[in-house]
Amino acid sequence: MKRASGVGHLTPFLPGLEGLLEDASVSEIMINGPGNVWVERAGRLEPHEAPKLTAAWLHRAAIHIARPLGLDPAARPILDARLEDGSRVAICTPPASPEVAITIRRFGGRAFSAEDLVRLGSLPEDILEAARSTLASRQNILVSGGTGSGKTTLLNALIALLPEDERIVAIEDTLELRIDRANCLRFEAGATLSETSVEIRDLVRHALRHRPDHIVVGEVRGGEAADLLQALNTGHGGSLTTIHANNARSALSRLASCAMQAGDALPWEVTCRGVVDGIALVLHVARQGGQRFVEDALEVCGYDAATGHWITAPPGEAPGTQPDRSTHTHPPKEVNA
Repeated sequence: MKRASGVGHLTPFLPGLEGLLEDASVSEIMINGPGNVWVERAGRLEPHEAPKLTAAWLHRAAIHIARPLGLDPAARPILDARLEDGSRVAICTPPASPEVAITIRRFGGRAFSAEDLVRLGSLPEDILEAARSTLASRQNILVSGGTGSGKTTLLNALIALLPEDERIVAIEDTLELRIDRANCLRFEAGATLSETSVEIRDLVRHALRHRPDHIVVGEVRGGEAADLLQALNTGHGGSLTTIHANNARSALSRLASCAMQAGDALPWEVTCRGVVDGIALVLHVARQGGQRFVEDALEVCGYDAATGHWITAPPGEAPGTQPDRSTHTHPPKEVNA
């Protein structure tokens, strides 16, 4: 797949942002329109003055990013691109937006191990041990959280806990995970530029033909959840995925709802039981005061169809001893994982 140029190559097209594009401490640059720029540093948003950044410059920047992909913002006003350095750019142009809007998410400079996250205070050691035990027993983990909460960072750390001599097939919209091992096959849904598109669901199904010991799906958003649950319940234990959710318990309902989007979806109760059989542990990550940390951890014990409630418990506790409660941790101090 062709890639748009790296972040540094955008400098001539974004006057007033040269310093930001070169500043490794800037994780995200959000351009809401001419002169309206916001920056994220260490998890905190701040405005940035850019009076020279006109509508014309933003239009040129959008074209410069889209052209290597064989795309035209005038014909396709919504565009997601991955730059050569791994950074991601989202572009929205008129008529889908009153002004050209560009959001640049810089590719992280380093990968954090699970031990790093423990040391930084982002991952409680007892939760790490619960995750390690879950994967060692060939059970599966769901990581949940909001946008920018650190789901990918935690997912990377958990992947490193999988046995080195076992095969991983990883599936993503765009390649963001850092998987440093030889026997890993990576699929990218966003890699097709022709009229024939490849969806995450296609790749989840296809992954089963490549003899995976473990399947990693960067993020579940739709009907691919049904195929993933089938895979998790048919001999691919020790697998991992992430999902957007407000808390650990609602992540289970979100996963079931995504599975129901499949055209051949099973009834709701059957789908929920599939979630229980397929997911053993949910880790919910949150961002508070600029810090990212594991906020909740839940073992999945069952589903009560009569009440529509998930039966869960903090790791190591029997269900029912602490009803409707998850493990709450406090945000670390001065941590930006």
